[in-house]
Amino acid sequence: MRQPLALLFFFFLTTQLTAQVKLTPHFEALLGQAGLEFITPVEARYRPARTARAPFQQYDFAMRSRLEKLEVRYIVKPYDATSPLDELPQLSAFRLVTHLATNEEDYVISERELSPDVLAQDFNADWGRQYFFHPKPHFADARHCELLALHKAGRGTAFVLFLFDEPSRELGNRFYALRFEEDRPRKQ
Repeated sequence: MRQPLALLFFFFLTTQLTAQVKLTPHFEALLGQAGLEFITPVEARYRPARTARAPFQQYDFAMRSRLEKLEVRYIVKPYDATSPLDELPQLSAFRLVTHLATNEEDYVISERELSPDVLAQDFNADWGRQYFFHPKPHFADARHCELLALHKAGRGTAFVLFLFDEPSRELGNRFYALRFEEDRPRKQ
């Protein structure tokens, strides 16, 4: 009887438990360039999600949790002074939403402006919007998508896409997925 218990105890000691999602070097570099903090989910066993070879929409990082039945994809656009779109985050966000949302007549796109207090306190951002829509099947298998768009002048724009079949409390827990760092020189 002691032998199986000792074996089980040894198994738990030698098993590596990871509490954080491992980011790719490319994604970490983009976060640094845009001056963004990644808020790591430490529960629900998030794992990096596999990216498609030729995705309908490129994204920089994706993670998923089977427990929460949620996939989160990130697109980070560091500021580029030569790009006119970098000064118009509302146009970039709307273009992305209309590209990803289904064209079915019965579905609508909902948009909600984030309050200045929420933007300043929770995201350290200058501009932000939240969109809800049904994604095109070429983009995701999920029935619903919530897009969080954040922008900080001189830093960049970030898009966080939450893909799910049924809304849940966990979705609200993941809303604070990125935050612009306090003002300081950008990393090159």
